[in-house]
Amino acid sequence: MTRMMRLKRQAQRRARRIGIAGEKMLSNLERIGVSPANLLDAGSRLVGDPSRHLAHGVAYGPDARQRLDIWAPKDGSGPWPVVVFFYGGGWVTGHRSEFAFVARALATRGYLVVMPDYRLAPTSRFPDFVEDGADVLKWVEKDIHLYGGDTERLAIGGHSAGGHLAALLLLDPRYLDAASVSPRLLKAGVLLSAPLDFYPFSDPRPIAALGAWPSPEETQPITFARRDAPPIFIGHGKSDIVVRARNSQRMARAIEAKGGAVELKIYEGAGHSDPIKAFSPIFRKRMTLLDDVTEFLARRLG
Repeated sequence: MTRMMRLKRQAQRRARRIGIAGEKMLSNLERIGVSPANLLDAGSRLVGDPSRHLAHGVAYGPDARQRLDIWAPKDGSGPWPVVVFFYGGGWVTGHRSEFAFVARALATRGYLVVMPDYRLAPTSRFPDFVEDGADVLKWVEKDIHLYGGDTERLAIGGHSAGGHLAALLLLDPRYLDAASVSPRLLKAGVLLSAPLDFYPFSDPRPIAALGAWPSPEETQPITFARRDAPPIFIGHGKSDIVVRARNSQRMARAIEAKGGAVELKIYEGAGHSDPIKAFSPIFRKRMTLLDDVTEFLARRLG
């Protein structure tokens, strides 16, 4: 065995040990009420993803939850391709500051990243948060050039409930139309661990957020699978027991059946939160997700 191979194996073992320790730490903190997302963001700051926090708390609507942050590559002034990312939280929790590590990771790869908050249940219910997403895109279409963003190269993505929100914006044209957003604005989508075909509802969170809507099929992104939607990357952990991987598998088959462009990646051994944790340097080496996502975006956005 060469010295280079020995060093590589030692580094891999060290990364696995760090990952296992990090998993235990996240689990213990979650039990005492500390947000794992906050820890992931702290790890990202300590390890370092060079980027710039260009704007904080920009209003895209009148509600206190209708605010967004913008992250950019460390150097340059653009124009950069733009990614709007919606975090998850079961439609009932979450704050953009907890997921800055996602924005930093993408900014380091050369993207201008918009990280919005949106209204949550039980105060707000479907389709309020999807309409918020459309209003974010309306703001982006009008103003992101002021921050160095290129609206000709724009993608949206999301994890878990944020992926559900992004999927409806990608697939159901009524939301962009109601917000007077050009249907040609979106060039690509990224959906991670997303609930896409999950009716009837059994979990109290979707019941609180979606259960009152009189037409439940309209809450299901799979209903709107179509040929002319933007190309979509779908990533899901095979061991996800919160949102089963069959959500993504069924959606990919539905889009393919319509003749649309979709790429599906199922990650062996990964659970529900692993795809979002993979944006953090603490867990990045455990799966190829960040590379997979940015390679897809590079092909689709140029």
